[in-house]
Amino acid sequence: MTLVIAATLCVVTFWILNKTRIVGVAARAPAMMLVAGAGASLFYRVAGGPFMPSEWVAGGADILLAALAFAAACQFRVSRLATVCPASFRLTLGGAPLFLIICGLAAFILVPQLPLSAAMLLAGTLTLNGAAFDRRAVTDAPAHATIKAAVRLESAAILALGLPIAVLLEATASAAPQGMPLVTPLLEASRMLLIGFALGGSLGLATAMVGNRLKPGKRTGWLPILAGGAAFMLAPLLGAHSVIAAAAAGLLWGEQSTALVTTRVRLRRLVEHNVAPIAYFAFGVLLAPRILQADLLSIVFALAAVTVMRAGPRLASLKKTTLPKESQMFLAWFGGAPGAASALFLISLFDAASVVAQDAILTVGALAVAFGVIAARLTARPLVRTFLKETALAKKRALFAG
Repeated sequence: MTLVIAATLCVVTFWILNKTRIVGVAARAPAMMLVAGAGASLFYRVAGGPFMPSEWVAGGADILLAALAFAAACQFRVSRLATVCPASFRLTLGGAPLFLIICGLAAFILVPQLPLSAAMLLAGTLTLNGAAFDRRAVTDAPAHATIKAAVRLESAAILALGLPIAVLLEATASAAPQGMPLVTPLLEASRMLLIGFALGGSLGLATAMVGNRLKPGKRTGWLPILAGGAAFMLAPLLGAHSVIAAAAAGLLWGEQSTALVTTRVRLRRLVEHNVAPIAYFAFGVLLAPRILQADLLSIVFALAAVTVMRAGPRLASLKKTTLPKESQMFLAWFGGAPGAASALFLISLFDAASVVAQDAILTVGALAVAFGVIAARLTARPLVRTFLKETALAKKRALFAG
């Protein structure tokens, strides 16, 4: 019942914000939403307002994260990702896992408050990128279609396929109930993942089959949205993971549907346009004050996580592609910054009382997400301009050499 009420409130809120066009402005200013959220948090605390129950906060974050994961999963076919966009395939299955390992070990070494399991959970959270605002700088520029496809697909694939890994890492960082084996949280999470994938996958597959039989003029993007919503709502009744169920619905729909790329992109923009501003504002309200608690080692780690630790593994994964060197350098730095998905996953940990070093994870994670948003916002457009100039110069050199 709580999920139904929360989902209804979210839909009504999205409708009101879209009608007033507030969302359009907010979606283009993630840093402003962070600052606004931090200001609202400060005002609320000074006014002495009561704290919202952690389960409400985590439940709201799960709804928004499920929407992002579902929309991301609808963007690609897993079986064709390697052939459609080799760069995205390598960034997803090569760059992201390498970043996860390096980031987790670095967090374990640099932040004394984090044991290894908590450090890997933090790394898994930061791997879930979702900084949609920086992708517009590429899609609006006269960049090559290959680069645009890589920017669009790699963030979607990393979120959709990386979310189950993050959930399992959360389980490994959770303390087992008293009197139970240490692996109990991991086994329980695995069971919930399997049921969630079966539930969401079956709904997504059925929706795709129905949609494929409809005439093109009658086909609508609301069919997969209904499947994702139904999977999210039914998951708690079956003991499944709600977010994974929604993501699985999108994944199987994306695999089997014959919908055009424009339909998939329109679906993702609709979701991100509404979810991302609320995610950044909520992040500012709930987690931005924690930035003031960070020590020097946490700051060093957060800065490294959104710069060299992010770009290095991505560049290494692109070395064996046929992309020109300037394209590899561009993709290595441009994507992968923690964004709305990372922020929402952190907020969902509010209700995970059994996670070890929870306060340290939230503090360091908040710092890294804030730095990631700032870095992506400041460098996106200048980086695109530089990339276009370098590409034009490379074409001229190749023409003269020929």
